[in-house]
Amino acid sequence: MRLGQLALLLGLVQGSAALWPFKPKRFTAEAFIDAGPLGLDDAVRGRVLAIGDINGDQNSDLFVLDQDGKTVHLYLWQRDNFKYTHASSIAFPHDVVNVVPADFNGDGRLDLLAMMTEGANGGGWWGTPGAMRTDMRVVLGGPGGLDSGTGDVWDLDPATEAQPIVFDDDGSLRASLLGYVKTDEGPALRSWRNNGTAITLSRSMLWPDENVCQLALPHSSAFVDIDGDCQPDLVLHCRHARANEGSLQVWLAKGESGYVMSKRIDLPSGSRAVTFADMNRDGALDLVFASCKKTIPSTGVGTGCSINIAYNVQAGVCSSETSRYDSHGRLGCRGWGELCKSDPAFNFDTDPESDYFTSIPITDLFPGDDVQLLVSAPGTKDIPLPPRAGDFDVDGFPDLLVTVKSGYDTKVKVLHNVPCGKGVPGCTNAPKGARGLVVGGGKGWDALDRITDATGASWIDLDDDGSLDIMVQRSGKQDKERVTFIQNNFYHDAFFLKAQVLNGACEGTSCDPSDGGKSYSGRGASYSGASFKFTVFDTGGTRHAQQGELAPFVAELTESAPVAPDLLPCAPLATYLHWPGPYQQLHRGTSAWEDSTTQLESLIPNSQVIINPPWPAKADEPSPPVTQRSKEWRVELFLHPGDWVPWVALAVAVTVVVLGIVVMWLGEREKREDETERRRALHAINFQAL
Repeated sequence: MRLGQLALLLGLVQGSAALWPFKPKRFTAEAFIDAGPLGLDDAVRGRVLAIGDINGDQNSDLFVLDQDGKTVHLYLWQRDNFKYTHASSIAFPHDVVNVVPADFNGDGRLDLLAMMTEGANGGGWWGTPGAMRTDMRVVLGGPGGLDSGTGDVWDLDPATEAQPIVFDDDGSLRASLLGYVKTDEGPALRSWRNNGTAITLSRSMLWPDENVCQLALPHSSAFVDIDGDCQPDLVLHCRHARANEGSLQVWLAKGESGYVMSKRIDLPSGSRAVTFADMNRDGALDLVFASCKKTIPSTGVGTGCSINIAYNVQAGVCSSETSRYDSHGRLGCRGWGELCKSDPAFNFDTDPESDYFTSIPITDLFPGDDVQLLVSAPGTKDIPLPPRAGDFDVDGFPDLLVTVKSGYDTKVKVLHNVPCGKGVPGCTNAPKGARGLVVGGGKGWDALDRITDATGASWIDLDDDGSLDIMVQRSGKQDKERVTFIQNNFYHDAFFLKAQVLNGACEGTSCDPSDGGKSYSGRGASYSGASFKFTVFDTGGTRHAQQGELAPFVAELTESAPVAPDLLPCAPLATYLHWPGPYQQLHRGTSAWEDSTTQLESLIPNSQVIINPPWPAKADEPSPPVTQRSKEWRVELFLHPGDWVPWVALAVAVTVVVLGIVVMWLGEREKREDETERRRALHAINFQAL
């Protein structure tokens, strides 16, 4: 009898499991988990150059440079299979040193700009460049996808050795370039202006252009908002006569007046590649960079290095909706309803004694260990490895991803952005409210610590859950893997918002070609340089402003990724905005000269927002590639469904049914009681009549 009852119980359990509506979780441990190469194990012998949404399906696809240096492989992310699959390959005539995914012809499809050299030693990322010019080719995406065999090709005029920066030259929301060309009189500043059908050389919109510096080799120039008006400005990374010195030039966007020189920022001696991120959550982008006393190009190792943060000092947030000014008319604080207001008095102070500059020696981060910082990929100085900013723990403060060398091992480390306290590196004599960095580690970090042949790393969100994972590029010496993905499966009780700005090429997120072909998704054509600002209340009830940028790095290859500030430059997908408290208001802006900013309220946490700006009237062409351009700001909100949504819906439905039955029963009961009372009253009247 007992055996029969046990068999019946097992049968009921199996039947219940078959009816269970949820798929088992792929990863259950609360830790960093080694997800493996995810389809990149056998084919990849080169290096991942960029990330982009090739087919407009909102997934992070990869552009991988082959070991031959002249072929770029395209890998599409298959969400259902949780792996990458090879889609196509693009062959180029020379050695590829950088690629930039963007929509160059304004048809809503992702195109690819490749920068190439003909080096004396083969060029490319594995050799020593010897060429003094940069050749460029744009491969346009077509109905068959992104393929040099099926799409049109634009060959551009070559630049000097310093790679041009991608930016919006004329407020048309088209991707143009800025750099130097070789002339008989020497290098001359030029703009490769994009008119939608071709990219041609012209005079730049920088005034006065004779003040533009020579670009560093390599350089960290960027298209980001510096003065807080939500319109991207130009930051140029300059080289000096002395190899160990450098500076930044800030050119502010002034609409039809072009870009106007604003400030020069002298960097500390030995400074390397620069990252832009709002490190202290004050609504302004700060500078993050490493500086070293000495570097060895053959190994990429820097000695005597420090991690530096130069804070962007500008007007804060008022307690009121409107902004306030002092007696001299200078902006005192921005109203929380006017976050996109320029503060021309912004300032960066790189003085080591300043309260707005933090320098943390690597020896303080790794006390007692012989640890050195990798500032470039081993074997070449042409792939810089800046500190990569990304909020892995969803607390609203960007953390940093660095690659270090310890003995014979090269590892990836996360520098956690924490409030200053006793023993926190970077907090000596720090002012109130300052932040410091600590090396992440402990329980759940084994998967990341086990990798000992790292050559660089970037943030990437694999499963679109709002938490940043890590893509580690490797030499293959440890176990022959060239790429390993580390899944971030830590639980964080916080909100996120995935924000993406398109380029306005199509009306809505679907594009209808002018030639009458089949419509296609335009969600892969993001706008590089778009700025986001938002206000939140923290758990203490204090209002804060925070700023994020969509793919701000559009210059030399920096392997950053687009899902967070400084994640793959040249890879405009989306930006994650994280905060620990209730969400308030989102402001965003583009480089269009008219109607460049807008704002949105009452957003739902843990959702995705796709923003499509109006296509500028000045960018109209006689025969556009699509039937309808975007005419106004358009916002689409996509909810991220939770695992328990079916059960919640069932519980609500059952509750409604039960409440309905109770209401009906109470109604019937009340009717019966009313009838009984009526009969009693009638009986009493009849009795009195007798």
